Amino acid sequence: MYRIILIDDEPLILAGIASLINWEDYGCTIIGKASVATEARQMILNLRPDIVITDIRMPVLDGLQLVESCKKEGAVFAFIVLTNLEEFSLARKALSLGAVDYLVKLDLKPESLAASLEKAKKQSSLLLKNLSLAGLPPSAAGSNALASHQEVRKFLSQTLLAKADPKELGGALPATGWERPFLLLFSLRPNHIQFQADEDIYDFRLITNQLFDIIEKIADRYFASAMFFEYDRRNTYLLAGSLMNSDSLETALTGFCGRVTTALTTYFELNAVYGASTVKASLQEMPQALDEAFTSLDYYYYNSSSPLVFYNNQNIHHGQAKNFNINLFKKDLSASVQQNDSGRLREVFRQILELFTSCQPGKEQATSACINIYTYLYSFFEGDREDFQEIFPYTINIAELLGNFNSLSDILMWLESFCDKLCTLLSERKSVRSDTLIEQAKAYIEEHLSEKLALADVAEYLSISSGHLSNTFKKFTGVTISDYIATVKIDRAKELIHTHKYLMYEISDMLGFENPYYFSKVFKKVTGVAPREYENMKRLS
Repeated sequence: MYRIILIDDEPLILAGIASLINWEDYGCTIIGKASVATEARQMILNLRPDIVITDIRMPVLDGLQLVESCKKEGAVFAFIVLTNLEEFSLARKALSLGAVDYLVKLDLKPESLAASLEKAKKQSSLLLKNLSLAGLPPSAAGSNALASHQEVRKFLSQTLLAKADPKELGGALPATGWERPFLLLFSLRPNHIQFQADEDIYDFRLITNQLFDIIEKIADRYFASAMFFEYDRRNTYLLAGSLMNSDSLETALTGFCGRVTTALTTYFELNAVYGASTVKASLQEMPQALDEAFTSLDYYYYNSSSPLVFYNNQNIHHGQAKNFNINLFKKDLSASVQQNDSGRLREVFRQILELFTSCQPGKEQATSACINIYTYLYSFFEGDREDFQEIFPYTINIAELLGNFNSLSDILMWLESFCDKLCTLLSERKSVRSDTLIEQAKAYIEEHLSEKLALADVAEYLSISSGHLSNTFKKFTGVTISDYIATVKIDRAKELIHTHKYLMYEISDMLGFENPYYFSKVFKKVTGVAPREYENMKRLS
């Protein structure tokens, strides 16, 4: 049974979640419930649960602070966060701390809670595996190294995952097998960046065990000792070890990373980028090594020429944030979508890509800008079709997808893919939208024949520009809308003349003409004869 603690400062919500499902059916049991964060903290540290489900908004100590505090004390658990607010910033922070899911309390259903539990159980099992004794790779350390392997894994988990201070842990770590250690941090990505992720490819958690098995076998060829475990939920993995032979770090890691990339591409249709620290004097320096490895990955974000980056005191570039303003393009984006103009949309996206390239925004700023564009544009397609939600995923899913990208070039590729998707949608709906638009225009004209009608009147009724209506109407009917209005009015005038009940000035007035003279002029232009001549011709026929 997976042992669970529930935390929420609203007792009714706490009770509701506890009774939402039969926990035993999912291999879980609730070992504690708390409505105060300080009480919850002590409960977690004392009971050491496998899974924590916590509210993200609480007084004194919020859910994220609670998780951070417990992890610093060495507690290891999977966790799910609950909130009343669908805020991307909160979700991003929760995910960065290792949350397996992010659920909105008002929308919480048994199915969604059960799905989150399955993710948490997998994460919990993985964490336990990381803390348990792992099989020892070939090493000169012999049986003594086997006895110390568990101590090293626990030390790395506490210092790198739980952020404990190495000086406060005490105890002597084994040196044999871990001479001149270093860290290699690598992040997975699909071979092809696309607007909407393939769930089977992007769900890295499903392939974790297979991935570990393959890469550990490759590591055996290069490192005297190695530990390989998941660092966080953002699909970043960590390897700590020392070299097998006299090869330089650069030579060994180039060979190792090349083989890993080949395996990822062959078996999983994935790729990876790698950030390497410098060689350290001892395992006590692994926290500094982790910072260096992350710095290398940050450097790759702007300089993605090589997938393997070695730490070398790189100067991380910072973009020109003050010149980066996506909102300037919204008017043109709106017009191109409303007019189903894919050519114009591509031109606007070209300008957006130029802005990204010239300003070089940081990852968080670039991601936020993409989400801004995404949420602005998909609203124009709501109600168009029943499969809308399949075409446009929830914003939180897009945010997570963007968060997994490793470089600015990845983000630019996603924007290009998004543009391609939008242009395809515009092409699909263009003929349907145009036909509907023309039918609505014709219906409006028929209903308002007694009024003085002009292009601007019809365009205002349809909430589109006069230019767009004029171009679309002419393209699909072959006549201008002014000529169409004149033809329809004169056809109606003919019907009224046939009745022989009305004088010409009365018909002119009934059909909204300014005066009988103008009515006669339009009538002759359409039919070739004046109204009186037409009437006489009908009397004689």
